[in-house]
Amino acid sequence: LDRETSGVVVMAKNAETASRLQTAVQKRRVAKTYLAFLVGQLAEAVTVDQPLGADEQSPVWVKDTVRADGKPAVSHFTPIADSGKFTVARVTIETGRKHQIRAHAQWLGHSVVGDKIYGPDDRHYLSFIETGWTDELAQALLMRRQALHCTEIDLRPAGVPMVFRAP
Repeated sequence: LDRETSGVVVMAKNAETASRLQTAVQKRRVAKTYLAFLVGQLAEAVTVDQPLGADEQSPVWVKDTVRADGKPAVSHFTPIADSGKFTVARVTIETGRKHQIRAHAQWLGHSVVGDKIYGPDDRHYLSFIETGWTDELAQALLMRRQALHCTEIDLRPAGVPMVFRAP
């Protein structure tokens, strides 16, 4: 998970299990479900099938963006509640690219609330690194961390009869 993403994290107790889990993740045999609080109203379910690669225009070196020469990335966003200004969405991913959900949400025009990199201005991240949390960041981002939570990791597709949940 990204530093500010909450929720389920699965760790292996030994090297053999770690190798098995790593292989399952690489072969896309691990199902992950997230909840994301998005800016704006996401009216209906949408699948984003857009490749991701380095954002060479951003001053933030870790930022990825949708680009034709990027690596394949597929995210499914399903709205489950909205207030008109914000949407709570269930997000499932078929791939596991760096910052995938956040980059795809930004591409949709519905960034994750509190996201310093993919939110309203990626310079917020640089400001946070330099000065820490400020009143200006609180006003722009609304939350100290991104509102993204891994609610479930299902290992059954990998042949491991376990599902881990963090409501």
